[in-house]
Amino acid sequence: MIDHRCRHRRRHRALVRGLAALVLLAAAAPAAADPPLAERARLELQPSGRPFKKIEIENPLGDVRVEGHDKATIEIETRKQGPTEEALDRLHVSLTPNPDGTVRLTTTVDGGREVRPLARGAVKLDLIVRAPRDARIEAVSSAGSLEVRDMDNGGELDTDSGRIAVRNVSGELSTHSMSGSTQLTQVFGSVDAQTLSAQIDLDSISGEKLIVSANEGKIAGRRVRSRYVELTTVSGMIVLEGETPLRGRMIVASMHGDVNIRLRRTGAVVVRARAVKVDLAGAPLKAQPDGWVEAQFGPHASTTPSLIEMRSRSGSVSFAILQ
Repeated sequence: MIDHRCRHRRRHRALVRGLAALVLLAAAAPAAADPPLAERARLELQPSGRPFKKIEIENPLGDVRVEGHDKATIEIETRKQGPTEEALDRLHVSLTPNPDGTVRLTTTVDGGREVRPLARGAVKLDLIVRAPRDARIEAVSSAGSLEVRDMDNGGELDTDSGRIAVRNVSGELSTHSMSGSTQLTQVFGSVDAQTLSAQIDLDSISGEKLIVSANEGKIAGRRVRSRYVELTTVSGMIVLEGETPLRGRMIVASMHGDVNIRLRRTGAVVVRARAVKVDLAGAPLKAQPDGWVEAQFGPHASTTPSLIEMRSRSGSVSFAILQ
């Protein structure tokens, strides 16, 4: 069975790529001597009946920044950029509020046989959205960055090559990028972050689950306190610093990269490892029948210890206790 979120995500990416293609129809034009024209506009949307609960944003033409505020309204600022007035007029923002509290915001560019195609990078349309903190954010871009900060109901962010940056957000958070970097800071809730070929940086993550995967790219985490942690990459290294939650579990694996974990211990810990080279804080290693080695830290005769699994097929793994 195919997860409906995956279908939804693929459908959004297909739409974004299709819209972005309209501004990529012509070959790149030589740099013009005159600076591009710019146009800004602001709009405030008042709730009608129900408060705003979810904001869906699709912007294949530029960046998206969402900021939480303490008002019931949604404030939208658009920033257009293009070589001519005609090019600016071809950029459009569509706003669709629904009775259930959902707001849909999309950007498009006029195209077709009757208009001249725009050169690569000739136009840009950025969105800045200020929304009630308890609204959930779902945003999709092509090459533009996605930034969300000071929100309390999580969200889902999807981009091809744009940067993802999240700060001070609570609730379930899901991010996906093809080649854009991901930076998550002060996230209080379960996190699922995926990238194909980019780095993922984590700082001050707390919640029930933290699941991060990369095909090619480094995963770096600081001040991680999630109860269940799963970090996996194919060719990048993984560096993790955090705390071991009581009766928590960590799975940290890289096929061709090194794995380095440093934790503050809050209870008994059992560490299992498998790699070309293994260093578990200098502790004696107990070989297991399945080819893994194991080390124990702290007494756990009367409590269930936290379990940490580290592995690398062609790299080294190291573990240390922070005082």
